[in-house]
Amino acid sequence: MLTPLRRLRLRALLFLLCLLAGPAAVAQQSPAYVVAIDGAGPYWALLSEHLDIVRRQDDTGLTEAEIVRRVGVTPRQIRDLLATEGFFSVDVRHALDRSTTPWTARFELSLGPPAIVESAEIRFQGAIAEGPAADPERMRRLRREWLLVPGEVFQQEQWTAAKNALLRDLLVLDFPAATIADSQARIDPAAASATLMVEIDSGPAFRFGELEIDGLERYSPAIIERANPIRPGERYSQQRLNELQERIQQTGYFRSAFATVEIDPAHAERAPIRVDVNELLRRQLALGGGISSDTGLRVQVRWLDRNFLERDWRLESELRLDRETRLGAADLFLRPFENGWQPSVYAHLARTTSAGETNDTIRTGARLTSPNRRDERAWTVALLADRQRVGDILANNRQALIGSFIYTRRRMENPLNPRRGYIASVELGVGPRGLVNEDNIARLLVRANAIYPIRENLRFFTRAQVGQVFGGSRLTVPGDLLFRTGGDQTVRGYGFQTLGVPVGGAVVAGNVMAVVSAELVYMFLPNWGGAVFMDAGNAADRWGDLRLARGTGVGVRWSSPLGQINADLAYGHETREPRFHFSIGYGF
Repeated sequence: MLTPLRRLRLRALLFLLCLLAGPAAVAQQSPAYVVAIDGAGPYWALLSEHLDIVRRQDDTGLTEAEIVRRVGVTPRQIRDLLATEGFFSVDVRHALDRSTTPWTARFELSLGPPAIVESAEIRFQGAIAEGPAADPERMRRLRREWLLVPGEVFQQEQWTAAKNALLRDLLVLDFPAATIADSQARIDPAAASATLMVEIDSGPAFRFGELEIDGLERYSPAIIERANPIRPGERYSQQRLNELQERIQQTGYFRSAFATVEIDPAHAERAPIRVDVNELLRRQLALGGGISSDTGLRVQVRWLDRNFLERDWRLESELRLDRETRLGAADLFLRPFENGWQPSVYAHLARTTSAGETNDTIRTGARLTSPNRRDERAWTVALLADRQRVGDILANNRQALIGSFIYTRRRMENPLNPRRGYIASVELGVGPRGLVNEDNIARLLVRANAIYPIRENLRFFTRAQVGQVFGGSRLTVPGDLLFRTGGDQTVRGYGFQTLGVPVGGAVVAGNVMAVVSAELVYMFLPNWGGAVFMDAGNAADRWGDLRLARGTGVGVRWSSPLGQINADLAYGHETREPRFHFSIGYGF
């Protein structure tokens, strides 16, 4: 056992050894260095991002010889990087300054003039240039649309983008086997010029063949065949493949669908269309819930049968309960027609209580919807009946039989989290006087919503709605055809459906309605933003009685995986009270 005196001596010896080893350890450490580049101008960021001597200057264990080697190879790397920006006569002077601490690797650049595109020759071979599929006008158009034109600075990124754009034009229509057969960029550093040549081999012109479906177990191939807009012998188009894929996914039977064509020149005249699908379960029970400032807590039960009565019919039924509504609904989607139009029938039974008014409503009808979601058209025939109560007094029973046409135009970049685009729709309905209708009635509703990016992190959102019922009155026309407004997605600062016609201490729907909204959103983080907004709207019996109720406020926006989540604090100028609103998504 060590005595205290011996332990003290041992510690002193260890301390002395550390002192002796310290200078030696420091001497063995790598000499540090910094990099100084003069004359790079706007290309400093490019060089600092890609030069090894900059990216690896924090490496440990470097010898002096390794630092000297890095300094020596850097001028070549600088020239290579600047050549991608069009500079082919760069003069680089370099030195390693050991008089500074840390050492300094110095580089002085003289860029010289950039290379200017002198000419660009575009050549074509293959079916686009000769034979029955030859298309001289298309070749002329592609030459006119060439991106890197004479007079511009030659840059590698633009050179690559121009070739890809030229090739892509052929790949997406008629020539999916097209390739770049040859491409040359001849650079003359002395003259600071670039001569370009690209030769495209289009390959054969492709036409679509028959469907080949993979992944079906539960459902009939006829579901996909009826959704297919492509006819055998039709010219190849990537857009048509995308349309086929979208229509299959919209049938409601599949989790995913992918439509492709095997690019085999040997079968170009009749290229089979391969469709790979991932099926959804035939029967599905879904329980859900939610909460909003408009309708409070919501409980929902949905039942789906995607092969109802073994006929490829899709039954979607729902029970929903919230503060305002008790709803039971069933929609039955029948087999689409050969042209893709989807017939369906539906029946909805609901009780709604809002702003002192209670409506017991029955709505049943039939619908025919076009397969094109971008320009969707729908024809409907509906029978509506309701019993209206205002307070504890039975007001009246109302019914209507009405046929409608709805056109919806969608140009939205991303339906879940839109950043650009618009959705607009117009709905026109008519119902003649007769067995059901007490009067001739017509109904017009126009809606438009748009998002405009002002800058990368600044967006402008606007919304407008206008509607009118012609003929009849709110005493004879069912409430589902009339108009009320107010709430999270219409006029903020007011309760849900509380803007309309005051009757006996309640608010009921009127014959006319108008809503406008403007909102500015600033995204201060990638998924978080702040908003300022102004809403105005109301409903009335006549346009002369309409007085727009205004609401203004501020809010927070979060681009969540579920969509845009909105939390708003709005001031209702008519009530002179603030109101909190919470919603998901935009009111499209």
